Amino acid sequence: MIAAAIAVIGVGWGLDVSAVRAVVPGAVAMEAQTALGLGAGAAAILLLAPEVQGRRRTWGRVLASVPGLLGVAVLAEYVLHRKLGIDEFPFLRHQARVAGMPYSGRFAPMVGVCFLLLTGALLTLDRGRKWRWRVSELLAIPMVIAPAMSLIGYAYSIPTLYGPASAAKLAVNTALCFLALSVALLLARPRGRVLELATTTSPAGVIVRRMVPLCVVVPLVLGWLHLRSVEGGLFNFHAGTWWMTALAIAGLIGMIRWCARTLSRTDGKRRALEAQLYALANRDSLTGLFSRHRFEDELDQLLARARRYGDNACLLLFDLDHMKPINDTLGHAAGDQLLRDVAGVVSGRLREADIVGRLGGDEFAALLLEASPSAAAEISRDLCAAIAEIQVEAPDGSRSSTASIGVAPIDATPGVSSSELLARADAAMYRAKRAGGNRVALTDYVFAPTEGPAPRLPVYFRA
Repeated sequence: MIAAAIAVIGVGWGLDVSAVRAVVPGAVAMEAQTALGLGAGAAAILLLAPEVQGRRRTWGRVLASVPGLLGVAVLAEYVLHRKLGIDEFPFLRHQARVAGMPYSGRFAPMVGVCFLLLTGALLTLDRGRKWRWRVSELLAIPMVIAPAMSLIGYAYSIPTLYGPASAAKLAVNTALCFLALSVALLLARPRGRVLELATTTSPAGVIVRRMVPLCVVVPLVLGWLHLRSVEGGLFNFHAGTWWMTALAIAGLIGMIRWCARTLSRTDGKRRALEAQLYALANRDSLTGLFSRHRFEDELDQLLARARRYGDNACLLLFDLDHMKPINDTLGHAAGDQLLRDVAGVVSGRLREADIVGRLGGDEFAALLLEASPSAAAEISRDLCAAIAEIQVEAPDGSRSSTASIGVAPIDATPGVSSSELLARADAAMYRAKRAGGNRVALTDYVFAPTEGPAPRLPVYFRA
């Protein structure tokens, strides 16, 4: 697009067609050196693309230096008050000479500054980030502001921003070309901050994408309507200002409301996803009980509280005795239903403060808070009886299963880990299973205290 515009403007200079050089009649025109610098910058962007290598990339760096050299030369003319003989290259300005213009053919200082920024951005395209922004992006953003101010001046008829006497004067086609080059620089690399804000799904990215364009367009449109309504006699200045203020307030309220609704929807989706992730990470998908990882975390926390505050608690570990025959004869669907029923029975018979989890397969665990070993043994006997009553329907009748439970008191002795407590409960559970199943085994505790020292042996109960 820029190359086509430069070609048209070059033809306009060669054939001396003022309507091509200056889009707005009577306004400043794009100088020949400006067209040369813009064309070199556009070609450099293409030749400095990531996939371009070798000699073509070298030519890209050479072309990238052209706008900067032009900018340095012209700015030096302004600062030193000297002519370097490049003002009318390659076309002479006969009409300007006749009119006695002091700097015939010389582009404005603002164009020189933009050319320096353009060269700097082109040569730093592959530099890393600084303050989360690429160096080329930090140089390209001022190139957006300057031409945008000139275009606003044209729209609002403010000669100070575009007139021949202005140091910031830019022709309409020059301003548009600089804007196009700035956008191309901001989007030239895939990992830039601008692209990140334009594509991210974070709330900050959503706000930037939706609010910034409106915050720029709405005030500009309202200001333009205010000027035209006052000039056309529709309102006087004070009434027009009141209407513009009222519309600006209404527009801001509408934008805030729209943004709030968008963020609310985004936050609702985020919360739903977080809940799903929490369930996947902490809950067993079949039974809804705590997963092994979450149960072990709860056991670690309980063990830490017991060491600090002396909390009394017991660990139960239980395994179904006849799970394999049920899976083999009735199928895994029946086995899954039995596991769900066992989970429901255990959760229903324990207190809400107690913690229940499925460790894997047909192995379950529970933490009984503020429970002594004798109380944990009684609760375990009730659980064994309740599990034995669960019936699994089969074509030839119903089947049932029993459970073997190992009980390990929480040992707050320093150095005892949660894995050691699980190993103690697991050993007790297998002793109960070897004793015939449908039993409760207490490890390292005598269930019925007697006078004098008692042997530290496991005690078995049949449900």
